[in-house]
Amino acid sequence: MKTLYVLRHGQAAPESQSTADHARQLTGRGQEEVRQSAHHLWKRPSMPTLIVSSSATRARQTADVCLEGSSEAPALLVREDLYLAEPEGYVDALAAGADPHTSVMVVGHNPGLEALILALTGRSEHLATASLVEIELPLAAWADLPAAASGFGRLVGAFRAR
Repeated sequence: MKTLYVLRHGQAAPESQSTADHARQLTGRGQEEVRQSAHHLWKRPSMPTLIVSSSATRARQTADVCLEGSSEAPALLVREDLYLAEPEGYVDALAAGADPHTSVMVVGHNPGLEALILALTGRSEHLATASLVEIELPLAAWADLPAAASGFGRLVGAFRAR
């Protein structure tokens, strides 16, 4: 059994003429949202030992804030291909780099993360900024994820920062 945590990045500053989308940073509110989600995450029984993050600044900052709250810091894998990725991008990243970890968290963007949750669980879940979803997957290895049928995972719960 594998556990996947899906975390949307916290609230980010708006895109401007001087700041490209990829470089947008978390706002103060976004950092606080992520701290709330991280606090919830670190109380879970199956804490992630690997965080796989988009390379966008706001996603990296979200992962970094999560690492601040961890007593045993997970490994961090940053992937350029997860910037605005579709579900297949997350699945490929997990299949390629998540073994031997039992519990993994992905940090990324909508609409790809909402579509990933739907593909894995068959359930639609709205992800506001810094929303965290826990999914159980009946897998022996993350490499088996691409071959698994859609809707096979179980959505355990969701947390939304206030």
